[in-house]
Amino acid sequence: MIGLALLASCTLGCDSTPSSGVFIALQSDFAPFRTWPRVFVGDGPLEGHPAGPRYGYVKQKPPVGATEYPVGSIIVKTVEAGTTPQDWDIFGMVKRGGNFNAAGALNWEFFTLHINANDIPVIISQGTNPSDGDADGGVGHGYTDTSGTGVTCNRCHGVAGTESHDHILSTILAPGTP
Repeated sequence: MIGLALLASCTLGCDSTPSSGVFIALQSDFAPFRTWPRVFVGDGPLEGHPAGPRYGYVKQKPPVGATEYPVGSIIVKTVEAGTTPQDWDIFGMVKRGGNFNAAGALNWEFFTLHINANDIPVIISQGTNPSDGDADGGVGHGYTDTSGTGVTCNRCHGVAGTESHDHILSTILAPGTP
């Protein structure tokens, strides 16, 4: 019954955090990500990710000095290689709350996305261990599990010690930074 109430509240819009302290991100929550503040986060090799210039887009950054992102925050990382946004590799982190992902990056849900032919961000996969398969059953864009364990996002964001900066690996996107 609680799940139905949460689903009903998200059908009406999940842009604000429900009183339960849980945020369920929908595809529509990612639609405006290219209008959010954008920062360059690097272009060097990054284990498990394709090569290319990477940018972070943050919907709701915590105040300077904060130690974590609030529930409902969304971070999108793009690897902007190629000539159009449809060529980009797109990854998302959503601060879901509710002790989601307790064995990894606590309270964070991970997403792989793609910009479709209509220029709309589409969720390809989500959860604690999203896949990189394309919606049409393809092999994805280059997000890989180089360790062979089958674990993707949590392999880096969920390891011991990352909780000190709320599981955010880019220092420029870490909570509390200006």
